[in-house]
Amino acid sequence: MGGATINTFLNYIKKRDRELLRILSHLKISEKGGRIFLTVPDPARREEVERELKLRLGEGIRDKVVVVSEDPNRQEDTIPSGVNPRFTFENFVVGEGNRLAYEVARSVAENPGSVYNPFFLYGKVGLGKTHLLQAIGNYCAKRGYRVAYRPAAEFSEEMVDSLKSGRISEFRSRYRDVDVLLIDDVQFLSGKLRTQEEFFNIFNYLYIREKQIVLASDRHPRDLKDISDRLISRFEGGVVVEITLDEITKIEIVKRKLQELKISVQENIVKLIAESTGPSVREIEGVIRNIKLKGTDALRPRRRLSDLETVQEVVATYFGVGREEILGNGRSGRVAKARRFAMYLCRKITDASLIEIARAFGRKDHTTVIHSIRKVDEERRRDRKTDYILSFLERQLRGRV
Repeated sequence: MGGATINTFLNYIKKRDRELLRILSHLKISEKGGRIFLTVPDPARREEVERELKLRLGEGIRDKVVVVSEDPNRQEDTIPSGVNPRFTFENFVVGEGNRLAYEVARSVAENPGSVYNPFFLYGKVGLGKTHLLQAIGNYCAKRGYRVAYRPAAEFSEEMVDSLKSGRISEFRSRYRDVDVLLIDDVQFLSGKLRTQEEFFNIFNYLYIREKQIVLASDRHPRDLKDISDRLISRFEGGVVVEITLDEITKIEIVKRKLQELKISVQENIVKLIAESTGPSVREIEGVIRNIKLKGTDALRPRRRLSDLETVQEVVATYFGVGREEILGNGRSGRVAKARRFAMYLCRKITDASLIEIARAFGRKDHTTVIHSIRKVDEERRRDRKTDYILSFLERQLRGRV
């Protein structure tokens, strides 16, 4: 069965499973976007129908069939819960630093619940995590899936309000009834034990039924604090992808944002904006809106050099080497390690770009910085002592940078 149509679908069932045909005869059948929708009048029966389809249909055909509680062709049903329609895959600028995140997000949207479930996306603020979550939501909603997008803080507030008003059962049903659950800023579940318990149960309910779960955070699951081990284990049970912003993609984003606000794209302005902003799309948007309002006089290059020097000094002192040794080309074990750690912490603690970090270390390009960051990241994952040292240095730097 190639393109799913009602006639081909029913003919297929008629030839192979008369009992399933009898079950379907009580349902409203419609088609949309090459998929078949079975509308179950009683939401309580939806799970039963889904179970029968899973048992009786082959995987290739089952993927083309969606069971819903309401008619997917009704206008209000095409609007996903909490999703902003302006965030799509089409207007997401793809580059080296975010390509993997983008490709996984596309795969998730095209095959919800089938691949990469759960999908955990992490990275610094303003790099496009929310955009990708909402793009998944928009894509799935247009195909008839029931979607819910919520920042973790709002999810928690909603749960507390439901608990206080005696409507916790409605809260649970609302989230268990979705096909795609998108939770943003997962780090804000930290310390909220009751919310974590409710979310754990909803997570399990959806996962067992092969519903798609997508999560976003500003840090890797292993770095989340005051979140239960069983939730961390669930987060790491699917695919975990980091999103970053490389310099070339940043330039393209600047150009795109200038065009969106109908500002002339001049190379000198593009360069100045890129140099005046950190690795954050939100910051870029804010600067460009300011230009729209006040003109290019609003642009001021950022001062980051002192922050980078502070990181170099702190790391050099810890390893018992001179800052000038870190900036040099010495390859002794201690100096090379201190240099790698300093580059890694400059990227993690400050908002300096890779190129700016490279220049601060006297390097001609940023490939050395990228290599050092990746190497330290790998060391941190497998070696507890490295993780301890970096955590200690981060605490030392947080109050100074």
